[in-house]
Amino acid sequence: MTYDRKAIMTEAWEIVRRFLGNGETLAQLLSRALKSVWWSARQKVRVARASEANMAAKQKLEALTAAELAQRIADTENRDALGVTGLNELADLRRAHVVAQRREAEANEAKRKLIASAKGRFCRVAFTKKDGSARQMTVQPAALKNHVKGDEGCQSARRAAGTRAERHPHLMPVWDVEKQACRTVNLATVNRIAVNGAVHEFHAH
Repeated sequence: MTYDRKAIMTEAWEIVRRFLGNGETLAQLLSRALKSVWWSARQKVRVARASEANMAAKQKLEALTAAELAQRIADTENRDALGVTGLNELADLRRAHVVAQRREAEANEAKRKLIASAKGRFCRVAFTKKDGSARQMTVQPAALKNHVKGDEGCQSARRAAGTRAERHPHLMPVWDVEKQACRTVNLATVNRIAVNGAVHEFHAH
C-alpha cells in the first residue's frame, strides 16, 4: 500500500483553512497540519499492511494438510517458551487444523461415494502410493463382498471394516479386478476417478 500524497496535501490544506486566524502563521499551520495528516496516513498504512500479512499467513495455513498442521502444532507446543505471539500462533494452527480435517474428511467421503457408485461396474482409480509413485487400479466395488466366504467371514469382514473405518477413515477397501485381490486405497492421495462414463479430477492432499 502506498501513500496518496495528493490526498494528504488536500486534507492538510483543509485543516489550514479551518484554523486560519487562530494566531499561527500560515507556515506554522501548514506544518502542524501536515504532521497530523502524515501521522494518520502512516497509521492507516501500518494497519493495512498488518491486515495483508495476517491474510497471507492465513492463506498459507489453509494450504497445509491436516497432517502438516498437526506437526506444526506439536513443534509449537514443544517450544521452551511461547509468549503471547506463540500462544496466538498456536491458536491459529489449531483452528486451521480443525478446518483442514473437516475439508479432507468431506473430500474423502465424496471420493468414497464416487467409487462405490460403480457398484458392479468397473471404476478406474488413480492415486499416489506411499513411496510417491503413481498407481492406477481398476476396481469393482460390489465384487468385494463376494470374496468373503461364509457367515463367519462376513462377520469378521464387517468387524475389520468397522475398525478400519473408525481408525483410518481415509482408507477404502476395494476389489482389484486386475490382481483379483482385495486392496486398500488411500482416498487422501486419489487424484482421478473414472466412473459411470465420467472422469473426476482431484487435488490430492
